[in-house]
Amino acid sequence: MNKIVVNGNTLSIEAVYKVAIEGEDIVLPDTAEFKERLISARKFLEDYIMKGYPTYGVTTGFGDSCHNQINYKKAEDLQRALINFHGIGIGRNFSKEIGRAVVLCRLNSNVKGHSAVRPELADLLVTLVNKDIIPVIPELGSVGASGDLTPLSYVGAVLMGDRNVYYKGKIVSTKEAFKAENITPLVLKAKEGLAIMNGTSVMTAIASLAWNKAKKLANISDFLTAAATEIIRGNDVPFRRKVSEMKNHPGQIESAEYIYDLIKDSKLVYKYEDLLKEIGSIEDKSFVKQHKKIQDRYSIRCAPQINGVLRDTLKFTKDWIENEINSANDNPLVDVESGALFNTGNFYGGHISAACDYLRIAVANICDLSDKQAEILIDGKFNGLTENLIPVLEDDDAYEKGLRHGFKAAQISISALSTEAQFLAGPVSIHSRPTESLNQDKVSMGTISARKLDEQLDIAFLQVAIHLCAVCQAIDIVGKTEFTPEIQKVYEEVRKLSSFVENDRPLDKEVTAVAEMLKRTTFF
Repeated sequence: MNKIVVNGNTLSIEAVYKVAIEGEDIVLPDTAEFKERLISARKFLEDYIMKGYPTYGVTTGFGDSCHNQINYKKAEDLQRALINFHGIGIGRNFSKEIGRAVVLCRLNSNVKGHSAVRPELADLLVTLVNKDIIPVIPELGSVGASGDLTPLSYVGAVLMGDRNVYYKGKIVSTKEAFKAENITPLVLKAKEGLAIMNGTSVMTAIASLAWNKAKKLANISDFLTAAATEIIRGNDVPFRRKVSEMKNHPGQIESAEYIYDLIKDSKLVYKYEDLLKEIGSIEDKSFVKQHKKIQDRYSIRCAPQINGVLRDTLKFTKDWIENEINSANDNPLVDVESGALFNTGNFYGGHISAACDYLRIAVANICDLSDKQAEILIDGKFNGLTENLIPVLEDDDAYEKGLRHGFKAAQISISALSTEAQFLAGPVSIHSRPTESLNQDKVSMGTISARKLDEQLDIAFLQVAIHLCAVCQAIDIVGKTEFTPEIQKVYEEVRKLSSFVENDRPLDKEVTAVAEMLKRTTFF
């Protein structure tokens, strides 16, 4: 398995996913230049402290208490105190995968050379990831400036051998895991606790993993549009590249091409020219009510315009998230080159908060699109199929007549989930609250924004899983062999988890399994 190089400057969203979800190992650069970067920054800080000037969070109190200066000999005790009094995270715990991403993002920021951490601290963070000893971090307690203080205190505490970790499938004390792996805890030196805690790595980690989910959702949405177009025997015009080029938006072009590639060889989708031939000319008649409409409903015809917004939002938010991943975002920061120590606000998570706000709006529209497309599939009035996608019964006297309701409740669940996703689309970044004796008087709420995006995406995946099960039910009713090979491949994957609904049955566990498959599959 390849190892991801963590150098502080080039870590991508995709790399965060590989480390957090796929379990890839990480490594620091084995170069003299990299090692010198950490050593020189550390020496600069230590020399600065010895001058006797107040150094924020190193020889002073924190936040509004920064007027309280201490002797540099107390610096280690101050770092332990910082981590201890911030141990007030509450609520459910983040998953181990998010925890892996958090450790990775914090490491990447700290090794840029401005945080003044010792090489041994960076090495221990690498060990945590590679040994899969991951801090257990409660979800609640961050306002997103000064960064993720409280949740990141759980990373700092683990470095000291305290609190709990995920280890070998269980939650155990850090001491137990360290003993099993023969790891010696660190005594954090001046500023190192602050360097771990005072940053945006929790919100950035969540946003990175959520971004990957959102990207996959964009592809799933286009797949569902392609499948729906086949099922209803729609026409191909809205998905031709020329149409989207006239509109100019790259995301729309990308969406339309994705759909068109799936349906271009379809036996069910009309080429527009063939549709006109089938309808025929009105000739000299005064009026004709045609049996086939020449254009489909908005949720089919405008799908590239809708999903194009998500795709374009993914593009600019990726830049914002990756800039944050590769930023120096604690305080204070040292600059060896200019010989300066900066008291800053780089811990402010505004870009992450706004990026997640924008993504939630775009995702909510995808959920609404799915709701409308599912209506077209499930309501027999719109598609020429059966009512609620129940099996066809040739015998009018069959006992099952009137007993089957198929996907009726599934459609209700889709609408309920869509509504929840829309509710979560409200902006979080505007809800700043002053705190900490009015020192933190304007905060980003970035971690809340990122958490709500992740929550919304989990809802979205459940919704599209129900939608996809309905698609597969319709495919069976129409006839599987009529559909394009690409759509049949996904159909086969779903059918491993959820069979054709012949007689009504609970679908809750099957839908949940399909949703998890969608998050992990490489089909999209």
